Amino acid sequence: MKRRPTYLFAIVLLSLLSLTACNSDSTPTPVRPVISDQSTVTPTPNTQDSASPAATSSVVDAVSVTEPPTPNDNAPPPTEVTSVSTGSELTALQALAILKPKAVAWQADAQLGLLSNARPGQQKGLLGDALGKPDINEPTPGGKGRNWTLVTFSPSSRGAMAFSIDGTQVDLVKEGAVNSDMLDGFVGTDTAAPTISRLDLAKIVDSDKIAQAAGERGKKANMGVALMAPDGLGVGPLPTPKAGGPAPQLAYELFTQDNGTQGFVFFDAQTGEVVLDSSGP
Repeated sequence: MKRRPTYLFAIVLLSLLSLTACNSDSTPTPVRPVISDQSTVTPTPNTQDSASPAATSSVVDAVSVTEPPTPNDNAPPPTEVTSVSTGSELTALQALAILKPKAVAWQADAQLGLLSNARPGQQKGLLGDALGKPDINEPTPGGKGRNWTLVTFSPSSRGAMAFSIDGTQVDLVKEGAVNSDMLDGFVGTDTAAPTISRLDLAKIVDSDKIAQAAGERGKKANMGVALMAPDGLGVGPLPTPKAGGPAPQLAYELFTQDNGTQGFVFFDAQTGEVVLDSSGP
């Protein structure tokens, strides 16, 4: 805003004094200077002259007030994990045959918790989110994957480890990726989780056969499959394959995600029979 020149204000003041001296008995007529500048002007108040005319100019607050940002306004968008494994395609049992000795060497009582295809560097997220999250799980179309990861639990040490086909080994307890409830699920004589050293792979249906049994769902590019101990992970007990029979201690979960909706089917890993289908009968 332009300031009114000082000399102009002095001329106006002299004019007022001159009129007052010539006609002291009459009421002075306020003189309003004509200002060519259209900016809003606030007159300087005269504290010594209580008879000065009231200012008629209005003050316009032109300050723009910006609302404070919400906590998430400045947060960066989540980084999408797109790393892809480069190993050979393997079925679940082919991968388990490779990873089984590593788990047993870690702890003799190591129990199978989960065998799933993980993206490189995402092993610790396998138990923290729903299976099939694209940032964590790589698809296994046809039941084959390149970086199968075996998550194992040891009741004696209350430990949990992840062993991957790409050679990665992650201590899930140190990483804070498992909680006490998860560890408790694999401790005690009533646990139904299978001990890895006693697993007979010849009595387990392979993942490619599960994909075939799933029909069109097993052929989808975004299809994933995982072998798990449902009771130990808190998913079970699952329905029994046959009335009056035992609930499966080892199961496959086949999962797909379409338009943000996840579908899943559980299979008895020893018989290949469907025990639970989210799509209904």
